[in-house]
Amino acid sequence: MTRRTPALLAVGALTAMSALVAASADAATEQHGSVSRESDHRSVQIQSRAAGLAGSVALFGAGDGNFQAARGVTGSQPHKSGLFDLDGDAVATAVNPVRGRDGLLCTSSDHIHPVKGLRATPQFGSDIDGSAYTDEGGVGYQYFCNGVAMHGSFALATGDSQGLLQLIRKNGEWKIDKRVQSSGLNDALQPHVPGWIDFRDSTTEATLFDTVVIAPKPMSNGKYLALAVDRQGDTVVVLSGVGTAKPRVLGALTDSALHNGAAYLGTGGVAFLPSSPDRAVIATHRGFAVLTTHTPSEPRLKVKTTVGDGSVEPSSLTVSSDSDHVAVAVGNRVHGYKNVLAAAKQGRHFKKQTSFRVNASGAVLDVAYTANDTLVALRGDPSGTDWFLTLVKKVPRGHHAVRGSIRTTDPGWAGTLSLWPTP
Repeated sequence: MTRRTPALLAVGALTAMSALVAASADAATEQHGSVSRESDHRSVQIQSRAAGLAGSVALFGAGDGNFQAARGVTGSQPHKSGLFDLDGDAVATAVNPVRGRDGLLCTSSDHIHPVKGLRATPQFGSDIDGSAYTDEGGVGYQYFCNGVAMHGSFALATGDSQGLLQLIRKNGEWKIDKRVQSSGLNDALQPHVPGWIDFRDSTTEATLFDTVVIAPKPMSNGKYLALAVDRQGDTVVVLSGVGTAKPRVLGALTDSALHNGAAYLGTGGVAFLPSSPDRAVIATHRGFAVLTTHTPSEPRLKVKTTVGDGSVEPSSLTVSSDSDHVAVAVGNRVHGYKNVLAAAKQGRHFKKQTSFRVNASGAVLDVAYTANDTLVALRGDPSGTDWFLTLVKKVPRGHHAVRGSIRTTDPGWAGTLSLWPTP
């Protein structure tokens, strides 16, 4: 087995972005003064208008290893609140859905970067070193964090490999959860390092899991499900008991529809229904579909829906607070559908509501709904410097109203946007 290299990642991104078109720059912009604090290879630039407590938060990639924090995303005008300067590529973020005060950042490296104070004064926590997880889930597979999800006091991070790393928060700091013990030996014939959730004994041969999401609600037994996705291997794995000392793989699904070169890092075009512990929507190579894990050992892909003419792969999708509307980012447009609950529970068709450009012809890389159904869109020119985080209202109603924006830079990858509060 060979490990995908950063160069190949870049080729994949350029291929995915070649279908997207250039953006115009006629959006509202905002600039603030900042104070810089240096710590080794990292720095945090804190925007002066973020001194007060923020009511809503966004984290997203901003290019060159930078991650931007913003507040006010449930309103009509976002405001920059901090810039996290890191080495590597900005590929994944997670904002804690419980209170929204802390988050995690991934740069396709062997370190995971906790951040805190997101609603007040953003700052780094202590880095988590994943270098010990080389050879876990594949001999010679180095640990590269390309996806991360969190829920309260536990989190999951991908490793571009055949498994996940579980994290836990203790005394206000994020650490590797060494309660987790995978049985047997890894491919290097060594005992698994504590904290690693091994996939090799699951029913799939997929090896490059780069996306992970956690269900918003527990199942009736009190346990949380999680989904891990390998887009190159066309595979999704279902886990149960995440956050406990004994998480385990319950089932896996391989389907060629899951292959997608535009949504394979970070959030990866997957979103649980806010009202459900076991149903999600997921981007496919031609559109999106329902992913049901009601029987976790037998996940199924249902109601496959083509968006547009199916020639452009969706890069992101998100579900509204009532669980009945989905917004899908495809090329330079956002497409809105309703009837999500009936599709998820009864296999009925989605109903198209709207299709629009956020602004002129700019590519829409990421979309996410806030708890009050403000659609947050990360959009811009794939070949230029004109990028914006834009707020859009009324999309679940079948039309849209574009509100304020802040200027940012090209994140380079889809899947870097995460929010609080979420539906």
